[in-house]
Amino acid sequence: MLVTKHKLKAVFFDRDGVLNHLVQRDGSFYSPQNFDDFHIVNEAKEAVDIIKEMGFLTIVVSNQPDISRGKLKQSELDQMTDMIFKNLCVDDVFYCIHDDENDTGCRKPAPGLFITAQKKYNIDFNKSYMIGDTWKDVEAAKSVGIPMILLDKDYNQTIKDIKRVNNLKELILLITSDSIHEKS
Repeated sequence: MLVTKHKLKAVFFDRDGVLNHLVQRDGSFYSPQNFDDFHIVNEAKEAVDIIKEMGFLTIVVSNQPDISRGKLKQSELDQMTDMIFKNLCVDDVFYCIHDDENDTGCRKPAPGLFITAQKKYNIDFNKSYMIGDTWKDVEAAKSVGIPMILLDKDYNQTIKDIKRVNNLKELILLITSDSIHEKS
């Protein structure tokens, strides 16, 4: 366990739809269920690198219920995670592999993934950010007091009263200006 006297700041990233592309199936967009469909967003590497240079921990928090649903093999998820670590300068990845029926408090919108990361790294949520693309990300961040930034997508237009960015480059500008903390 990492022990530090000073609380650290972090940027929490949802994975699917933020750091990697969603996959179209049955007329909608979903998390990839196999490694061949897992493609990191082009701007993700630069954004994560800049955020690291700014002194933030970079942590992925992601629901992966297809594991418990039997639609995603653990070996495929492991390959995806390896690709994240090899291509993006992330400090850690925390997954919830449960479905709604067998959740243990880690499945977003529950705060479990954030609390686990906070305990491991001594994170100050008030100096941190969450970037996601769904209402579950918004509610999870709200539950622990992390300022939320929503990556604007066609499928999240019903979410109101939230700071939005069009892409990860805009995320960097928002964090640099720190305007979200001024409004919190």
